[in-house]
Amino acid sequence: MKFYKAAFCSLLFAAAGIAQAAYPDLPVGIKNGGGALINDTVYVGLGAGNSKFFALKLNAADAQWQEIAAFPGGERNQPVVAAVDGKLYVFGGLQKNAQGELQLVNDAYRYVPESNTWEKLSTRSPRGLVGTVAAVHQDKIYLFGGSNLSIFNGFFQDTVAAGEDAAKKAEISRAYFNQRPQDYFFNSELFSYQPASNQWRNEGLLPFSGRAGAAFTIHDNSLLVVNGEIKPGLRTAEAHRGEFTKNGVKWQNLPDLPAVNGAPQEGLAGAFAGFSHGNYLVVGGANFPGSQAQFKAGRLYAHEGLSKAWQSDIFTLQKGQWKHIGKLPQGIAYGVAVSYGDKVLLIGGESAGGQASTKVQSLEYDGKKLNIE
Repeated sequence: MKFYKAAFCSLLFAAAGIAQAAYPDLPVGIKNGGGALINDTVYVGLGAGNSKFFALKLNAADAQWQEIAAFPGGERNQPVVAAVDGKLYVFGGLQKNAQGELQLVNDAYRYVPESNTWEKLSTRSPRGLVGTVAAVHQDKIYLFGGSNLSIFNGFFQDTVAAGEDAAKKAEISRAYFNQRPQDYFFNSELFSYQPASNQWRNEGLLPFSGRAGAAFTIHDNSLLVVNGEIKPGLRTAEAHRGEFTKNGVKWQNLPDLPAVNGAPQEGLAGAFAGFSHGNYLVVGGANFPGSQAQFKAGRLYAHEGLSKAWQSDIFTLQKGQWKHIGKLPQGIAYGVAVSYGDKVLLIGGESAGGQASTKVQSLEYDGKKLNIE
């Protein structure tokens, strides 16, 4: 194992134990990866970190990142990562095959911290898992959204087959992006995986459109879904709340995420989300300003000619209404968020220009005052 040391600031006491006022940077920038919290240790890896995973003990006074055993499933972007009963699970993602084609994979792996070992599980996801997000409730990992495996893989297969023919590649891209949201067949069920039984379960159809890259959290008995892509390049500002009942999950609509400073709310993909002092926070994310207007004007290729923007806004949900409470120093998306003690940690991510971040930021909000470290 390798250890990476970094400077840190003075200590404070969090609800989960001793916590750093500022945590050390990641050894490498990680975007489009995944991570999860097991007790007081957070695990982050893959994406721009290639096949590497790192662990940080959040309650240690001399916190430093530790490189754990390399992930055996190969380099991949946008995996689904979650933790149940002290073990880390990794599902799916996007990786290159032997022909150099980017492809969705639907395999599954488990990491055991005590032995620092990975094992491939004898199961596979029933759906494509890119743009899919996960949260844990009791002994199950609940998975939400994601791209259609056949359509997504077909696009990359056709692109590679076009070789150096620029005109053919442009034709393929236009055909792919110039479709209605419903024609991408994004995952439209909530589904789950139970490690103890090694079984997948369909938890019911969603009463709203499929999404990719939504913010998805479970807190107590509630599920929260905020924004996400409804087709490549086009987000939605919609938000939804679900409740676990004996008859399945019951959903209701929340208000749309509001506009800020008069600018249209384009919706977000890759936003961070978590809880601080019981307050739900949604942070950052990315979108294409102008895509909503182009789509409403009838342009299915809604983000054509537009530039991607990384957002810095911070929202909270209070009594069923959204409130804008501040901004990060810079826009960030596609990182890992964990709720620890009374803070929400934002780990890595992608900043302007596609740069993979090494930063670990913490947010604390008590309903009145927002602190960013």
